Amino acid sequence: MRCKAALVPKMGLDVVVEEVELAEPEAYEVRLKVMTCTICHSDIHAFKGEHGAYEGPGMAGHEIAGIVDICGAKVTYVKPGDRVLCTEVRQGCGTCDQCLHDRHWFCENLPPMTFRLPSPYTRLNGEVCIQTCSGASGFAEYTNAHEAMLCKLDDDIPFEIGSALACGFMSGFGAVLNRCRIKPGESFAVTGCGGVGLSAIMGARFSGAIPIIAIDTMDSKLEAAVKFGATHTVNPKKCDAVEEVIKITRGYGVDHSLVAVAGNGIKKMTFDLTAGYGQMVIVGHELKENEWLDYINAWDVLAGKRITGSVMGAVTLRRDIPKYMDMYRRGLIDIDSLLTHRFPLERIKEALEDSMKGALKNVVVIGGAK
Repeated sequence: MRCKAALVPKMGLDVVVEEVELAEPEAYEVRLKVMTCTICHSDIHAFKGEHGAYEGPGMAGHEIAGIVDICGAKVTYVKPGDRVLCTEVRQGCGTCDQCLHDRHWFCENLPPMTFRLPSPYTRLNGEVCIQTCSGASGFAEYTNAHEAMLCKLDDDIPFEIGSALACGFMSGFGAVLNRCRIKPGESFAVTGCGGVGLSAIMGARFSGAIPIIAIDTMDSKLEAAVKFGATHTVNPKKCDAVEEVIKITRGYGVDHSLVAVAGNGIKKMTFDLTAGYGQMVIVGHELKENEWLDYINAWDVLAGKRITGSVMGAVTLRRDIPKYMDMYRRGLIDIDSLLTHRFPLERIKEALEDSMKGALKNVVVIGGAK
């Protein structure tokens, strides 16, 4: 079928919207009518090749919410008409050893998620588009997705909330609950206060952390952090962030820290402001060759200091997302305030530019936001 989609003719941010041909879904895939797709900075990095170079036209958009249009022959989880969110996280088979240990990302019976592969989209000039950062492309009227990437969206949850849940929120909030595992009264700091960082602050507040320290170079984002639960803010352009955090924590550093932006120097700063017995969780990243942590000495970890990572909040998709939907409807988490501006698909270039200027979470409204 033909539909409109946003793409870059070559690696970069020269985004155009044009008609493309979308192949029929395969046996375990569905075709989704995309209703909303929120913008994640990973989309921008991916378009630019900062998560790995690619040849030819590229597509992105991975925070997807929509309606199932048609199903492949072997799809069993959903049916046409179902409201769903679509994410990079795969539910997994549920029966292999990895799934039974809540490691669905490593499911032994599903193919691993791989980026920068040929997509089911073909430009009308015959070029096959590359999916730059997900197994589906949400900046389009329709997209194909494996059923393992889907979670049903409750009828009272708006599509744009489903989109935000599909990556940015779960990556921050889930990382705090599933990786940090904060105990009430423990301290927390987050470096980078975009959508992921602010979601991490919500997770820290939900977990009972005190103090909650927000670190960013943009005062507007620090102001937003306070609204989401930060008790202290630190701007590294205006002070020595490490010294300031250590002072706030009575000389120890924080029990838990999370890095929500890319950059080796940023990680060193966050590692240094983490207590000698604390843990740093890494979420933000760029090209592998730029992420070597060559500043760590064995002595730094002898007292128990730890570094770990978190992919997509380490969530189990169909277990955790329903919980987050319930938290949202009960007012325990504030996703609405993460959503900054709304743009139609035809204005996606403007939406991306606005995101790069500091907007928290822009929404591309394609089929409708309700």
